[in-house]
Amino acid sequence: MTLTISILYIIAICVVAVAGTPEEDGKWHPYKYGQNGKYIPTDEGKYIHIPNPYIHIDNPYNGGFGPYTHDYEPYVSAATEDRYRLVMTPPKDIPYYKDGYYKNNGIKIISQKHVYDEDKYDFNFETENKIRAKENAILKNPNTIDEGIASSGFYEYLGPDGFMYRVDYTADENGFRPKVKRLETPYSGKWVLEKVN
Repeated sequence: MTLTISILYIIAICVVAVAGTPEEDGKWHPYKYGQNGKYIPTDEGKYIHIPNPYIHIDNPYNGGFGPYTHDYEPYVSAATEDRYRLVMTPPKDIPYYKDGYYKNNGIKIISQKHVYDEDKYDFNFETENKIRAKENAILKNPNTIDEGIASSGFYEYLGPDGFMYRVDYTADENGFRPKVKRLETPYSGKWVLEKVN
């Protein structure tokens, strides 16, 4: 019996608690928002302005490429399109490579100089058929096991294609190190586009 009274007592408390809770009826209840019923403002949801002004770029249409004109050229497929390749034109008339030039004239030396000392040498020469050479050398580490010659210079000649071939080099304890160049001359041929179809 005591248990039944306790259960009824608990149910009664729950009913009073639920019935005593005010429902949101849409009416103004002054004590709900503080003791005096006044509105209390907060910053929640406040608008924050971020300035982002419009920047005008003055770019009026000026007709572009002019009025429209129809292109009457027919479609050209890859099969009928013109194709080209790079070819070297033959060299101009090089007198040094004509038949009989060396037999009839020989090769004339235009200039030649040389200096030979105990620990160095220098030489240079040039021939009429455009062969030139120059070398400077010194003796390094004399009277030791590492004794050797260090030299630097170049040689060049005019090839049968009209180009000048030049080799600049250094030779020392690190070996022979050449740098080769192929230079255009007034005799050399030129690269041109040749149609192949």
